[in-house]
Amino acid sequence: MTQEKFINKIEKMKKDVKIDISNIPDKYKKWLLLNYGREDSEKVLIEEENLAFQVGKGKLPPVLEIWIPSRECFVLGKNFAKRLKKRGLMDRIRAAGVPLILRSSGGEAIFHDSTCLNFGAIVPRKFYPDLFDIGKAFILLSSGVVYYLKKMKIPVYFGKTRTFCPGSYDLLVRERKIAGLSLLLRQNFCLVHGTLFVNTRHGYLEKIKVFYPSLDEKITSIKALTGKRMHMNDVADGIIQGYKASLKITFCN
Repeated sequence: MTQEKFINKIEKMKKDVKIDISNIPDKYKKWLLLNYGREDSEKVLIEEENLAFQVGKGKLPPVLEIWIPSRECFVLGKNFAKRLKKRGLMDRIRAAGVPLILRSSGGEAIFHDSTCLNFGAIVPRKFYPDLFDIGKAFILLSSGVVYYLKKMKIPVYFGKTRTFCPGSYDLLVRERKIAGLSLLLRQNFCLVHGTLFVNTRHGYLEKIKVFYPSLDEKITSIKALTGKRMHMNDVADGIIQGYKASLKITFCN
């Protein structure tokens, strides 16, 4: 499939998902912002599960969380980790010397380091009609990241590559992954979180090869696309503004 046909296919898929932010009730237009700065991903992901249940119960408003990993770690989807354990591969992976952390959402394995920016959006089920349509959930809850990248003149779109932790709604630029997204749906809430490659270098791919030995180098980063190293706090601020603009929301701290 040519790049043009591939992009056209993704664009058609996006058009089939109708998004109208006027359908978001006014009571969900004020979100809680948790901008952690540099933080341990394990600490954030443990807290994330508690936040999600509180949002689902109506005890917290929708939440946007953003952080820069303070240490290197592998983050695994729970079902993926179970499959690795069943196949007897966990000891070999632990031998790489990088901490393993489980996340509540799906997906396979991703590597967190200080060149990546992580984000998560948590909303109650009633945030949007038919939110549990997977396409709507991914498009709505990653809209701030997409808005920011497009404002940077980066031609981002949703799609899937054969690189690590593949998902149908990853964010791509010219068939290369720039952000990996994962989803968690429960009875009362929806969570989309992801990892955006900001200043990511070749060494990132070498680390993740412990899970994907035949890894195809189909990733990119903001630095690679713009030719300049990005200040992580500036990117975080840009994404926060992106969510404000894309969903017409405000934040409380």
